[in-house]
Amino acid sequence: MGQPFLTARWEDLALVTYRIDADLLRAYLPEGLEADRLPDDPPGVAYVSLVAFRFLNTRVKGIAVPLHRDFPEVNLRIYVRTTDDPEPRRGVAFIAEFVPKPFIAAVANVLYHEHYKSVSMEVTAHDEGDDRRRLTMEIDFGERLHTMSLVGRRPPMVPPASSVEHFFKEHTWGFGSDGDGGRVVYRVEHPVWDVYEVTTDDLTMDIDFGALYGAPWQCLDELQPAFVAYAVGSDIAVYPRED
Repeated sequence: MGQPFLTARWEDLALVTYRIDADLLRAYLPEGLEADRLPDDPPGVAYVSLVAFRFLNTRVKGIAVPLHRDFPEVNLRIYVRTTDDPEPRRGVAFIAEFVPKPFIAAVANVLYHEHYKSVSMEVTAHDEGDDRRRLTMEIDFGERLHTMSLVGRRPPMVPPASSVEHFFKEHTWGFGSDGDGGRVVYRVEHPVWDVYEVTTDDLTMDIDFGALYGAPWQCLDELQPAFVAYAVGSDIAVYPRED
């Protein structure tokens, strides 16, 4: 497998997941991928998550870039699986990723053909007493402030492998599309994440998805989240893309 291209620590990951029509994803899927879904879902179902987290102690090929070690990220990701492997590989692909660092955005877009944008934003987390932790997100984009807050309850736990939380938070493979429409594949490794207990009642949001991600995603403004998770996070390693 070789050495990782990037190492970091991802902490305080809020995953706000919506159930959508799989037809919405067709324009975003390179050849050999289809929408992934939960085992009991009927055909035609797909999922998309808004994910906000803290990117810490970032190193590229073991080197810490000054002023680029710690920063927030917010991404909109879809869940996919391969159709051309003997055993399908489950993973994620990204509609867009926001960071406040232009250099990070440029490197990810060039090397991994991702869809990063540099915007003014913050993702912070703090304890509220001994039994709660709150994550707060703010993105200043499109002449307005987009906000989210999620409160998790301690102690964190490892959800079972059959749980919805596990399905949405544990993915080894990242997929993208190169400039010629071919599939880009890379591997992300981390231990299984603990989660704080949350429900949709612990979430507050004021987001214009159409303004952030374009007209096709304005439909999320009218939907209620199907699932919410708050992962503790861990050290991670991202490996070079597979050609």
